[in-house]
Amino acid sequence: MRNYEKGRRWEWKVKKQWEAEGYIVKRVAGSKGTADLIAVKDSQVYFIQVKVNRKPTQTELDKLIDECAACGAFPVVVVWNSKKRQLDTIFVR
Repeated sequence: MRNYEKGRRWEWKVKKQWEAEGYIVKRVAGSKGTADLIAVKDSQVYFIQVKVNRKPTQTELDKLIDECAACGAFPVVVVWNSKKRQLDTIFVR
């Protein structure tokens, strides 16, 4: 499976997980921006970057933080670790 397909699959899984928790979630497909998903709940907006088997680079993280700061959103990184079979959600400060 190609990296794009893996990433897309995990974006949909994360989207469904957040929706199950009551968020309205939109996938930002093909945008080449920093956020893969945008989630909203209780007037709070989250820009979510989904990664498979690696954390974002410092440059990617800085860009996500800057974009969130520009519009008042909260930056979130979700990483699927296939070795641990675990999904880690990191709320970036």
